[in-house]
Amino acid sequence: MSKSIKEMLARQAAANIKQHRDADYAVDFDAGRQHTKIPLQRIQPGRYQPRMKFTEASIRELAESIAAIGLTQPIIVRPLGEAYELIAGERRLRAHRLLNKPTIEAIIVDVDDATAAAMSLSENIDREALTDFEVAEGLRRLEVEFPKRAHLAKAINISRSELYRYLAFRDLPEPVIDRLRVNPGLIGRSAASEISQAIKAVPKLAPRLLEALDLVEAGKLEQGKVVAFLQQSIAERRSRTEAEPTTYLIHEGARVGSIVATPKEFVIKVSQVALPESKAKRLHAFLTELLAADE
Repeated sequence: MSKSIKEMLARQAAANIKQHRDADYAVDFDAGRQHTKIPLQRIQPGRYQPRMKFTEASIRELAESIAAIGLTQPIIVRPLGEAYELIAGERRLRAHRLLNKPTIEAIIVDVDDATAAAMSLSENIDREALTDFEVAEGLRRLEVEFPKRAHLAKAINISRSELYRYLAFRDLPEPVIDRLRVNPGLIGRSAASEISQAIKAVPKLAPRLLEALDLVEAGKLEQGKVVAFLQQSIAERRSRTEAEPTTYLIHEGARVGSIVATPKEFVIKVSQVALPESKAKRLHAFLTELLAADE
């Protein structure tokens, strides 16, 4: 796409603004007009809706605003047979349904799937306060239409550096992605980028990530400090391990195992090369006899 979606919408809005003010809106669509009122029952959900969660409180608040001052920005739809597919304005549409309004003001655009997907994401980023994870999921779906990332960034009018921050979500462990689908506002793109880079550099950080997100969700840890929390956890564990007394097992001048004394147990590790199955059975028998003698 050679021009940004925002520029296209701006030109279209400017061209229709006088008509929007003067029109006696009708229910039936006139093919010569781009701005009209459409019955709510003829509008189908958009395939490219990026928002994952709609709170009743926010829809109710928007409905109260529409009831008081009217709809300040029409929704955007495209023709779909005898009906219309929603491109942008899901919250406004839901608010109209809450108010039991029969029609809603709409801008009708005849665009292909790629443009519809880009318009939906771009318009929602600007107006609907999407979470960064919702934007990232929208971008993932858009990549089918815009495989080149430079084109993808241009389509929704963001910089490539911002695009890469959004894409960092996909590098997070799957349990974290599942968690974000339930609570998409848990962390933003900057935190996701930092966490992703840290885990790539030190994979051992990953197991503590869900614990860190629990603290973020509880308000006990800032999302920008998750990486520091993970690094500190690893450092503390390493410090405890290093402090535990260790006896090394030496055979023919080579280290073949170790015995580590922790506060709760002895941990014996022996190389399988140095301890074949026959010797392992003898070791098991010896330990069993030793434990029985202590009773």
